[in-house]
Parts: sequence; C-alpha cells; structure tokens
Amino acid sequence: MNKNAVLSATLAEIYLEQGYPEKAIETYTRLLEREPGNQTYKKRLASLKREIRGKNRLSPFRRALKHKLW
Repeated sequence: MNKNAVLSATLAEIYLEQGYPEKAIETYTRLLEREPGNQTYKKRLASLKREIRGKNRLSPFRRALKHKLW
C-alpha cells in the first residue's frame, strides 16, 4: 500500500466492495496501528478475518470433488 495513501475505514470498505479483501484487512490493520484503542476497527478487522477464513474452507461436497471419484 502506498505510504502516502489516505487511510480510512471508508477506503477499507471500498476495497472490500471492489473485491480486494486483503487490501481492506491491510487498511484496517494500519488504522489500528494509528488508533490501537478503536473498538470499531478491531471488530471489523476480526470480522473480515473470520469471513476470509470461512471462504477458504472447502465444503464437504467441494472436498469430495477434489478427489478422483473413478
């Protein structure tokens, strides 16, 4: 991320809406470095990380499809 970029929660949410969850997480992480006591940023960052982990898990059906069935 550009060091001169203006960081804000709005920017993080724009990244998210445009399909860049990693950039959103990075933005919230940097915002928390600036404001470590900000509970809103902490909660949103935790939520995004949980969401990413959930999307990376394969459902049982998809796991079965990864194995050769014949």
